[in-house]
Order: sequence, then C-alpha cells, then structure tokens
Amino acid sequence: HAPAEYGLFWDSNGTMPWKEYYWALQEDPSLRFVRQSHIQELNHLQITLPFTVEDNLLRLQSQFPAPTYPVASDVPNRLFYACARKHVGFASKHGLIATGRPFLTACADKDLAVRIGRRRDPQPFLVEILAERATNDGIVFRSAGPELYLFESIPTDYLQFPPVREEELLRSAAKRKEKQPPKPQREPFPGSFIVSLEHFQETVGEKTAKGAAQKVKRGQKGPDWKREARKGKDRWKRSL
Repeated sequence: HAPAEYGLFWDSNGTMPWKEYYWALQEDPSLRFVRQSHIQELNHLQITLPFTVEDNLLRLQSQFPAPTYPVASDVPNRLFYACARKHVGFASKHGLIATGRPFLTACADKDLAVRIGRRRDPQPFLVEILAERATNDGIVFRSAGPELYLFESIPTDYLQFPPVREEELLRSAAKRKEKQPPKPQREPFPGSFIVSLEHFQETVGEKTAKGAAQKVKRGQKGPDWKREARKGKDRWKRSL
C-alpha cells in the first residue's frame, strides 16, 4: 500500500518485478522466508491482497488500479542514487539510463538510496544528482512518494560521482570475475570411503579379470576331472 517507503514503484501496466519485492522483504528478518508460493497460497485462500504473482511479476488485482506518478513540481536541490560498482564506469561516461524498467529511482534521503542500492551491490557508489539544475534544463522527475523520485535518464553533466580511482574500479571488476574456489572435500569418517568413478572402473575390472581367470581354470581342470572320475567309476565296477 506504500511501496515508496521501501523504494519500490509500479509500472504503468500494474506490474513490478518479483525480485525487487523479494529484495525488499529480505531487509526484514521476519519476512525473509516469503516466497512466491506463499503469495499464491494466500490468494487461493481468498485472502485479499493488492496483488498476485505470475511469471516472476507482481500484478495488481483489478480492484487496485495502477498508481500514476505526476511530474514533480518541487524537486530538492540534490537527489541521490546508489550505483552498483559494475555500472559506475558506464554511468560516468554515458550518465544514468533506465534499462529493463521505464524509470530509475532517486531519493531525497541518502540512507534510503543506499538501502535500495545494497539490494544489488553490498558496496554501491553514492551518486549525487543536481536535481534542481537538471529540472531547470528540462529533465523530468516524477514523484513516487515523499522522498522517492523517478527519472528516465540523466546526462553526466548533472551527476557528481565520488572520487574513485580507475584502478579501484578495475580491481572490483576483477574480483567479480574471479571464480569461487572449489569447496574443500570433507575427510571421510572412520570406516567409510569416498566413491569415485575410478573405484567403479577398478571394481568392475577386477571382477571381470577374476571371472575370466575362473573360466580358464575351470576349462583346464574340467576334462581331467571327468577322466579321473570315469577311472574311479570303472575301478569300482571291477571290484564288484
């Protein structure tokens, strides 16, 4: 009912990505267990919710119309946007541009901006937006709540990035590309062993070799055994 308090907003078709709602839920330890199945179950139980979930989207129920976000008439002098580290290089050259959704969010409150940014990156860069100057030059900000604003794009002329060395950006990018080390194998408990493909190959090979040896052995002894048996039988008949 008040998505702006959590840095959330609805698209014009009454949808919102499930992942953004889910990220907001993770900020409350008592709601971290919630999954799509819980939302669907509540709807099946006919418990009235403002939305349902389908195809990884929250969708407003028909009785809850999508909100409209009017053009803000009184924009603060500065707004804040927490940029993920992997996007800082692009944003510093091309500005902030909405992709995937119609708008990006900017906040009048630094803490809210950082809170939103940490949902995508644990250490985002806080970018200052010269909002009043941008508005005077024709850039549109829409009001989505008391301290939440929406915009489509902002050129670099109206952005102030924190002082960051290029080496630091490259280092953070390299860390993201590093593969996680393989998990160490646990030592087997006493009396147990780890089964591997080689184990099966060795076992099958040993059984095959053993079976072949037994066949050869039986083949060599078979005729001799029969001859000895016949001789013994003949001697027993003559004794009678």
